Amino acid sequence: MNDINADKTIRKVALIAVFTNILLASVKVTVGLVFKSMAVLADGIDTSTDILTSSTMLVATLISRRPPDKEHPYGHHKAENIGAKIISFVIFYAGVSLLVESTKRLITGQYEVLVGFWPLFAAILSVGGKTFLFIIEYTTGKRYKSNSMVAEAKNMRNDIMMSSLVFIGVALNKIGLAWMDPLVGIVMSGIIIKVAWEVFEENTHDLMDGLKDEEMWIYEKVFEACQKCGALNPHKVRVRKVGGKFDIDMDIEVSGEMNVRDAHEITKCIKKHLCETKEIYDVVIHVEPEANDEHEPFGLTKEAFEKGKKEKN
Repeated sequence: MNDINADKTIRKVALIAVFTNILLASVKVTVGLVFKSMAVLADGIDTSTDILTSSTMLVATLISRRPPDKEHPYGHHKAENIGAKIISFVIFYAGVSLLVESTKRLITGQYEVLVGFWPLFAAILSVGGKTFLFIIEYTTGKRYKSNSMVAEAKNMRNDIMMSSLVFIGVALNKIGLAWMDPLVGIVMSGIIIKVAWEVFEENTHDLMDGLKDEEMWIYEKVFEACQKCGALNPHKVRVRKVGGKFDIDMDIEVSGEMNVRDAHEITKCIKKHLCETKEIYDVVIHVEPEANDEHEPFGLTKEAFEKGKKEKN
């Protein structure tokens, strides 16, 4: 599917998330205030932050899809990682605020038995709504390799657990265990802070141009393509992510007697083999004469890559 259709789908899902969160937040904050439920109110406040994170996700995905320009020759894909970073800070702030308030209420005894069906209804509605958002955001984010949407989906998964805890806490509160309301708030805050850290850590890795262990197969693909095409001593191989695709730089050696045209054909062959994966953003290959004596400290050689694999295993 082309980038235009991907943009439309991501924008549509992001707008659905914004409006769904507005509805859920309105219901939960209102019910929490009217019925004096700390757990429901906290869940509503958390969903209110989701409105901001969903909006941030929408803006980030729109920016990331812009084509390369003079100031950004590699494109704008890192905007999604920046958006995910912002989301992690918002989630963390909500978690810490909730932890402080819930702990204070539990210690001071500022809780009471809830009345009415509405607190339970708000929790059930939240579980259903958040499950719907998690499914559409996670599947869309994975399909179109949108980091910020996947981060937002993980936040939705977190919200499903929290709303379930709220339901349990409200149910136990209504049978006489009034202290369960702020206690659930404390548990929820721990989950929120944990998810915030996970989102922050994952996107820090991408912004630092690092690759996860499950992405290291691309190096094997590079060395395999070089061997098939007759390139000698592939080295200074460096791979980084641009959006959801791999940007590859490498040096190869060819016979010093080979003419420029034949050497160029080898680079074309390598690019052809690599681009079969459909996950390649760009490939840049520098050609050197065989046994070139030059100090080149960066990137990987095949030997260094194989040694690293053995050490990890």
